[in-house]
Amino acid sequence: MSSVQELNEHYSKGIEYFDQGLFREAISEFETLAVICEQLDPMGRLARFYLGESYAQLGLERAGRGATERAEQSLRRAVEINPQYPDLHYHLACILAQESNWTQAAAELEKAVSLNPRYSRALLELGLIRYRTGERNAGMDLINRAVQNEPGYSCQLYREAVDLHRKKQWDKTLTKLEDLRATNVDDITYHFKLGKEHYMRGDYKAAAADLERALSIQPGYADIRNWLGVVYLADEEPSKALVEFSRALEINPNFTAARLNAASAFIRLGCTEEAANSYRRVLELDPDNAEAREGLADIDPRRTA
Repeated sequence: MSSVQELNEHYSKGIEYFDQGLFREAISEFETLAVICEQLDPMGRLARFYLGESYAQLGLERAGRGATERAEQSLRRAVEINPQYPDLHYHLACILAQESNWTQAAAELEKAVSLNPRYSRALLELGLIRYRTGERNAGMDLINRAVQNEPGYSCQLYREAVDLHRKKQWDKTLTKLEDLRATNVDDITYHFKLGKEHYMRGDYKAAAADLERALSIQPGYADIRNWLGVVYLADEEPSKALVEFSRALEINPNFTAARLNAASAFIRLGCTEEAANSYRRVLELDPDNAEAREGLADIDPRRTA
């Protein structure tokens, strides 16, 4: 039986190689560890997880170099090891789609969606395959589901695609949908997160820049609009803040936080009646909202009745 020290050495080396992007070397260490350990042993399960992740990352690296056949082999191995991870099925499907293997690609995407019914990228990709292979209405239904789950896709490209689909301009619709696929919702999330981090550190200029970047990708996020307004308010720009809170409320009229923030902006601008109206609207939506009640009382205690 191998010693605990030997197991730890294989694990430590595997993690080190994985973190350095040396995935083939990581695979060697984790395969050795997986063979030594029982599959149900905690160390064995951990080894198999990282073994699958190493194959997945190697597959994505190979795909990035255009080596699609070898990428497919690596991703198939990753799915075999960790079949319960929907992203692995998604990535394998994308490789298969590049090879125009629509049937198998669709099967992998269906598996991804069965594991995570709200997996927007998988729904979008499956919708594209259905549309491309002639099941246009079924494809649009899947794409509509993707847009419902991920507001980042609810943009002008999507609206244009829907309009073209209604006009039965199939080829033009497909072109718009493929452009929609290129919308990087991860970029939106990344810049949103970075903007909030800058705000927490008090770097309001940097926070605004990242939030504006997120909105340039997808302007229809009420939450990001609200956060940008908060940043402007903190940076002593209440007029700009009010514009963003108003836009957030156009997107979602029941957005309580944005309406409370709009009241704060109105107060900064000396518009107390407008602030009071904002607080009243909040109380209509949420009668127990203490912040709105206290804000209204600060403006004029008689208004709280």
